[in-house]
Amino acid sequence: MTLKPVEVKDYCAIIMSVWRVFMKKTIYDIAKELKVAPSTVSKALNNSTGISEKTRKKIQAYADQVRYYPNANASKLKTKKTYSIGVIYSDVSNVGLEHSFFSSILQSFKSFVECEGYEITFVITNLANRKISYLDYCLQKGIEGVYIVSSVPNDPHLDELLQSNIPCVTTDIYYNNLLTVISDNKQGAYEAVRYFHDLGHRNIGHITETHDLAAAKERYEGFIETMEKLDCPVNNDYLFTASSYSYEAGYAVGEQFLTLSEYPSAMFVVSDIVAMGFIKALKDGGLKVPDDVSVIGFDDIPFAKHFEPSLTTINQDTKVLGERAAYKLLQMMNNESENIRDVEKIPVSLKIRDSVRSAKQ
Repeated sequence: MTLKPVEVKDYCAIIMSVWRVFMKKTIYDIAKELKVAPSTVSKALNNSTGISEKTRKKIQAYADQVRYYPNANASKLKTKKTYSIGVIYSDVSNVGLEHSFFSSILQSFKSFVECEGYEITFVITNLANRKISYLDYCLQKGIEGVYIVSSVPNDPHLDELLQSNIPCVTTDIYYNNLLTVISDNKQGAYEAVRYFHDLGHRNIGHITETHDLAAAKERYEGFIETMEKLDCPVNNDYLFTASSYSYEAGYAVGEQFLTLSEYPSAMFVVSDIVAMGFIKALKDGGLKVPDDVSVIGFDDIPFAKHFEPSLTTINQDTKVLGERAAYKLLQMMNNESENIRDVEKIPVSLKIRDSVRSAKQ
């Protein structure tokens, strides 16, 4: 079969057809093609009053068909809003965003603000190979609010940002000019120690972290306070400090634990990841959990229930933590709340699994 050569006019027609498909439409293009006023198109696309429902649906359907999107820069100039939220994540715990606790909170936060029309971007301190502060980055990018997922203690860049007029919320730290949404860590420690106590345990130890984060400090304080309330002696030999929130740090503590001349019957651990490393070290050292030592973690990461033995732990509601942080931040950004020095504590709960047993009689 012989194909006819394509004439120049046919090439032009093809090119024009493709151009019309991919050319970005404007309100004026849509108005001309539907034979209506530009103001009518604007009302339809913004769900304003003053036009019939039939016309509104017709215009909206056509806008979807031609993939019309409002000019973002023009909208920003008109409303003086960028709909941009910054996220600060400083990896003080050496676990990164792959840690399911932090990633789950951030996902919950992200889903909430995106439903309200906002986008998120990570705030960085190196832009185009030039060092830049958090505040300068936010001002340059037009960021309206900042969510601090995790931070380095006493970070001067963070202090500068918090002294500015940009609203900030965190689930990690306490600052004078910062709204904090955080799990009730002391309640979690109480639930863990009380459960041990109810099962007959009296010699109870604790693995904390270096207290760089508020959560570790509160869990430690909750442990000490609950032990005292229950008239259980606190043995300093049973208090350990993990170097970080990591499996390796937990394993290292487990090796220290094995050098004790006498073991406590139960251990409350600052996080699930640390608890898992700790349990592995005990297993390698010849001890059984929970037969020889009962263990309770903190976080209730997804793998906790699949670990061997399945880990009894304190559940943090990451969905609520992320959503409340998002809600509070949007309130401040929209001038609906000026309470920037508040602390909202989210309840936690005990998840009973297989890593705890009654104390030996």
